[in-house]
Amino acid sequence: MRSRPGWILGCVLAPALLLTACTSGRDPATESTPSATDTRPGTSALAEGELRTRVQSALDAVTDKGGSMVESGVERVSDGVHTRPGLAEGATYKVTVVCAGKGAVDLDLTPAGRGSRKPVPCDGTVVFERFTAGALGRLEVRGRSGATGMIAWRVDKV
Repeated sequence: MRSRPGWILGCVLAPALLLTACTSGRDPATESTPSATDTRPGTSALAEGELRTRVQSALDAVTDKGGSMVESGVERVSDGVHTRPGLAEGATYKVTVVCAGKGAVDLDLTPAGRGSRKPVPCDGTVVFERFTAGALGRLEVRGRSGATGMIAWRVDKV
Protein backbone atom coordinates (compact mmCIF):
# COMPACT_ATOMS: atom_id res chain seq x y z
CA MET A 1 0.00 0.00 0.00
CA ARG A 2 2.94 2.34 0.40
CA SER A 3 3.52 2.49 -3.36
CA ARG A 4 0.04 3.92 -4.03
CA PRO A 5 0.71 7.38 -2.43
CA GLY A 6 3.96 7.65 -4.42
CA TRP A 7 2.10 6.83 -7.63
CA ILE A 8 -0.58 9.49 -6.93
CA LEU A 9 2.07 12.07 -6.11
CA GLY A 10 3.87 11.22 -9.38
CA CYS A 11 0.61 11.65 -11.38
CA VAL A 12 0.02 15.08 -9.83
CA LEU A 13 3.59 16.36 -10.22
CA ALA A 14 4.27 15.07 -13.76
CA PRO A 15 1.75 17.41 -15.51
CA ALA A 16 2.95 20.35 -13.41
CA LEU A 17 6.55 19.69 -14.45
CA LEU A 18 5.59 19.33 -18.11
CA LEU A 19 3.55 22.54 -18.04
CA THR A 20 6.39 24.45 -16.42
CA ALA A 21 8.90 23.07 -18.92
CA CYS A 22 6.70 24.05 -21.89
CA THR A 23 6.13 27.62 -20.75
CA SER A 24 9.47 28.55 -19.22
CA GLY A 25 11.21 29.20 -22.54
CA ARG A 26 8.79 31.94 -23.72
CA ASP A 27 10.23 35.36 -24.41
CA PRO A 28 7.62 38.07 -23.73
CA ALA A 29 9.43 40.50 -26.06
CA THR A 30 8.74 38.28 -29.10
CA GLU A 31 5.05 37.67 -28.37
CA SER A 32 2.60 39.36 -30.73
CA THR A 33 0.42 42.17 -29.51
CA PRO A 34 -2.64 43.65 -31.22
CA SER A 35 -1.91 46.69 -33.34
CA ALA A 36 -4.01 49.52 -34.75
CA THR A 37 -4.11 47.73 -38.10
CA ASP A 38 -5.27 44.43 -36.63
CA THR A 39 -7.79 42.78 -38.97
CA ARG A 40 -9.70 40.59 -36.53
CA PRO A 41 -13.52 40.73 -36.99
CA GLY A 42 -14.02 42.47 -33.64
CA THR A 43 -11.67 45.28 -34.61
CA SER A 44 -13.36 45.99 -37.95
CA ALA A 45 -16.79 45.75 -36.32
CA LEU A 46 -15.68 48.40 -33.81
CA ALA A 47 -14.45 50.72 -36.58
CA GLU A 48 -17.67 50.09 -38.52
CA GLY A 49 -19.72 51.01 -35.45
CA GLU A 50 -17.78 54.24 -35.00
CA LEU A 51 -18.24 55.16 -38.67
CA ARG A 52 -21.95 54.32 -38.46
CA THR A 53 -22.34 56.68 -35.50
CA ARG A 54 -20.38 59.39 -37.31
CA VAL A 55 -22.46 59.31 -40.52
CA GLN A 56 -25.75 59.04 -38.64
CA SER A 57 -24.85 62.04 -36.46
CA ALA A 58 -23.88 64.11 -39.52
CA LEU A 59 -27.13 63.20 -41.27
CA ASP A 60 -29.23 63.95 -38.18
CA ALA A 61 -27.53 67.34 -37.76
CA VAL A 62 -28.67 68.58 -41.19
CA THR A 63 -32.08 66.98 -41.66
CA ASP A 64 -35.36 68.58 -40.65
CA LYS A 65 -36.77 66.69 -37.68
CA GLY A 66 -40.31 67.79 -38.55
CA GLY A 67 -39.95 67.12 -42.29
CA SER A 68 -41.65 64.39 -44.21
CA MET A 69 -39.04 61.67 -44.45
CA VAL A 70 -39.79 59.10 -47.14
CA GLU A 71 -36.96 56.61 -46.67
CA SER A 72 -33.53 56.43 -45.05
CA GLY A 73 -30.78 54.04 -44.02
CA VAL A 74 -27.16 53.38 -43.15
CA GLU A 75 -25.17 50.97 -45.32
CA ARG A 76 -21.62 49.75 -45.81
CA VAL A 77 -19.84 51.32 -48.78
CA SER A 78 -19.19 47.81 -50.09
CA ASP A 79 -22.95 47.08 -50.07
CA GLY A 80 -24.02 50.45 -51.46
CA VAL A 81 -27.55 51.83 -51.60
CA HIS A 82 -30.00 50.44 -54.14
CA THR A 83 -33.61 51.54 -53.67
CA ARG A 84 -36.74 52.58 -55.51
CA PRO A 85 -38.50 54.71 -52.91
CA GLY A 86 -42.24 55.20 -53.34
CA LEU A 87 -42.21 58.74 -54.71
CA ALA A 88 -45.15 60.73 -56.08
CA GLU A 89 -44.51 61.56 -59.72
CA GLY A 90 -43.94 65.28 -60.24
CA ALA A 91 -43.28 65.97 -56.52
CA THR A 92 -40.01 67.54 -55.37
CA TYR A 93 -37.68 65.62 -53.07
CA LYS A 94 -34.29 66.09 -51.48
CA VAL A 95 -31.80 63.28 -50.98
CA THR A 96 -29.07 63.74 -48.38
CA VAL A 97 -26.00 61.49 -48.37
CA VAL A 98 -22.96 61.40 -46.10
CA CYS A 99 -20.06 58.94 -46.27
CA ALA A 100 -17.28 58.35 -43.73
CA GLY A 101 -14.23 56.19 -44.35
CA LYS A 102 -11.82 56.30 -47.32
CA GLY A 103 -12.26 57.17 -50.95
CA ALA A 104 -15.52 58.34 -52.48
CA VAL A 105 -18.91 57.07 -53.60
CA ASP A 106 -21.15 58.09 -56.50
CA LEU A 107 -24.74 59.21 -55.90
CA ASP A 108 -26.83 58.29 -58.92
CA LEU A 109 -30.46 59.44 -59.26
CA THR A 110 -32.54 58.20 -62.13
CA PRO A 111 -35.89 59.97 -61.97
CA ALA A 112 -37.84 59.70 -65.24
CA GLY A 113 -35.04 57.57 -66.73
CA ARG A 114 -32.54 60.47 -66.63
CA GLY A 115 -29.55 59.81 -64.40
CA SER A 116 -27.44 62.40 -62.63
CA ARG A 117 -24.23 61.18 -61.01
CA LYS A 118 -22.71 63.20 -58.18
CA PRO A 119 -19.47 62.34 -56.32
CA VAL A 120 -19.60 62.14 -52.51
CA PRO A 121 -16.23 62.05 -50.66
CA CYS A 122 -16.00 59.65 -47.71
CA ASP A 123 -14.71 62.36 -45.39
CA GLY A 124 -17.94 63.14 -43.53
CA THR A 125 -19.09 65.84 -45.98
CA VAL A 126 -22.88 66.03 -46.31
CA VAL A 127 -24.14 66.20 -49.92
CA PHE A 128 -27.67 67.27 -50.93
CA GLU A 129 -29.47 66.81 -54.22
CA ARG A 130 -32.96 68.12 -55.05
CA PHE A 131 -34.96 66.41 -57.76
CA THR A 132 -38.44 66.05 -59.16
CA ALA A 133 -39.62 62.48 -59.09
CA GLY A 134 -40.45 60.77 -62.34
CA ALA A 135 -41.82 57.35 -63.10
CA LEU A 136 -39.81 54.52 -61.55
CA GLY A 137 -37.27 56.77 -59.81
CA ARG A 138 -34.21 54.98 -58.47
CA LEU A 139 -31.51 55.94 -55.96
CA GLU A 140 -28.11 54.25 -56.20
CA VAL A 141 -24.97 54.97 -54.17
CA ARG A 142 -21.94 52.93 -55.21
CA GLY A 143 -18.43 52.95 -53.84
CA ARG A 144 -15.61 53.87 -56.19
CA SER A 145 -12.61 51.58 -56.47
CA GLY A 146 -10.86 51.26 -53.10
CA ALA A 147 -13.59 53.07 -51.15
CA THR A 148 -14.47 51.76 -47.67
CA GLY A 149 -16.62 52.96 -44.80
CA MET A 150 -20.27 53.68 -44.10
CA ILE A 151 -22.98 55.65 -45.94
CA ALA A 152 -26.01 57.31 -44.33
CA TRP A 153 -28.78 58.53 -46.62
CA ARG A 154 -32.24 60.05 -46.39
CA VAL A 155 -34.97 61.04 -48.86
CA ASP A 156 -37.33 63.84 -47.79
CA LYS A 157 -40.34 65.32 -49.53
CA VAL A 158 -39.81 69.08 -49.96
